[in-house]
Amino acid sequence: MIILMSLLVITLTITFLVFEMVKVNGRQKKIKSFISKSQTLSPVKSNRIIIGFAKEQRKELEQKLLDAGYYNKNLAKYYLPTKFAVAVCISLAILFLNIAVLYKVVAVVVVMITVIILPDIILDIKKKLMVRKISRNLPYVLDIMSVCVQTGMTIEASFDYLHKELAAFDSDLSYQIKKTSDAGKIHGIEKALNDLNNRLPAPEVQSFVLTIIQNLQYGTSVANILSDLAEDMRRIQLLKVEEKVGKLSAKMSVPLILLIMFPIVILILAPGVMQLDFTDLRK
Repeated sequence: MIILMSLLVITLTITFLVFEMVKVNGRQKKIKSFISKSQTLSPVKSNRIIIGFAKEQRKELEQKLLDAGYYNKNLAKYYLPTKFAVAVCISLAILFLNIAVLYKVVAVVVVMITVIILPDIILDIKKKLMVRKISRNLPYVLDIMSVCVQTGMTIEASFDYLHKELAAFDSDLSYQIKKTSDAGKIHGIEKALNDLNNRLPAPEVQSFVLTIIQNLQYGTSVANILSDLAEDMRRIQLLKVEEKVGKLSAKMSVPLILLIMFPIVILILAPGVMQLDFTDLRK
């Protein structure tokens, strides 16, 4: 029975591994295009395709880790092996527990699904939290950039200066500014700003990017606009806080009713109910 369970665990592991590998967007279309071009691929071409897909998978993992705030690209090579190693180890440990076979199967399936899916969910949550944090700190960047522009610095030079000054304040924001500055030196600042907008999908970042691009295209003065935009962002953040405070009273009404009102009613009625004589009802 243990051998059968081990085979089941290995089968599930291979199944989830295949599912994880083929999850990349558009992969099936690429495979079909390769098949349509040549029905009989040589071994060399097949190896090139496999290596290309592996590189694409690793790039996606690197980008996912970067979006979540993990800036060490070497972590991508250990991400999938670590997930499956943990899943297999926990599953094998469950097989040796002294419980019913059905419980073992259910526990193994739950562990496999949890260990494989949970890290991706955590990365998505961390990405959303990082975008929210950067959006909250963006008005400070606009104020500093406005001062830099007023002193005569260009947009590119202000980006290069900002990432150094923001390193101690917000490492994630400093990394995004540095990446934008480096990309601007190679591909142009406009494309780098559009990439920043794609990496950080937030209204504040979009407003900032559109403002800078408008300045680059039409040559308008950007110093005062950045200051006004920073002030508008702070007002919006304040309105969001006030909205949350306004909703708090409605959210608190449910626990107040359940935890305070019902116990008070019971405390008021309990003495009277306890003093009632139910002997007549029994007769």
